[in-house]
Parts: sequence; structure tokens; C-alpha cells
Amino acid sequence: MIAMVLMSCSKDDGHHPQNIRLYDKPLSVIRSHIEGNWKLHYTKGGIAANNIQYWEDAYWKFVFSDKDSIKTTGGPIAADTNINWISGHNNYVGETYLMNFYSNYFVVDSIYHDTLVIHNNVSDAAFYHFTKQ
Repeated sequence: MIAMVLMSCSKDDGHHPQNIRLYDKPLSVIRSHIEGNWKLHYTKGGIAANNIQYWEDAYWKFVFSDKDSIKTTGGPIAADTNINWISGHNNYVGETYLMNFYSNYFVVDSIYHDTLVIHNNVSDAAFYHFTKQ
């Protein structure tokens, strides 16, 4: 009887954190998971591996229609351009799709507890941490 009362009191707000590895998925899956507006909270890594840079008003918007595009505001990269997807190799994850705009190449790594992680395709990568808006 007590167990039934405790079970009926549990709260489920309907939100279940998303966890998915994206770097090994087809491009259509990557695109479907990152489309929309994302708030950049911090970057970690780079030349100084433990460096953390917090961002207050930085956003990336991915639009996938006739052409794939990205628009960023605030933060470390300014962009309003098309995205080119390239099948390539990354030191961290092996074969994957690289997101290219301007002279930047990124790996869409994963979504872990609703946090999108994207990193540069370089040996001393900075890892970008976003939440969906």
C-alpha cells in the first residue's frame, strides 16, 4: 500500500534528457538533431587543454532547407553563411562528417544530457557546449 502511494506521488514532467552520439551517424541524423537555435555556454580546451571560456550572449542557428546554413551571434566565431559537409577523418572520432564554413572545420560530436558538443577538427580542439533554445 505504501509503495502504491509513493509511486503515485512521483513527478514526471515529461522531459527526458537526450543522449546521442552523432559523429558516427548519417548526415541526415546529424542535421535533424542540431537544426534550430542553440545557446553557446562555454568552450573548453584549445592550446591550453583545461582552459574554459564562458559566453553570455552567444548563439548558433542551424537552418537546413534548400541550402544548409549557419548564423552565429556573439561568441568566438562570427558567421552568416552556408555550411559545406565533408566526409573526412578526425583525430578524436575517426571517419565522420565535417561541418565546414569559412575556413573552419567542426565535428558534431554528441548531445549529452541535452548539451550539444561540437569541436574543431584540429589536434588541440576547443569543445563548444550548447543547449537548445
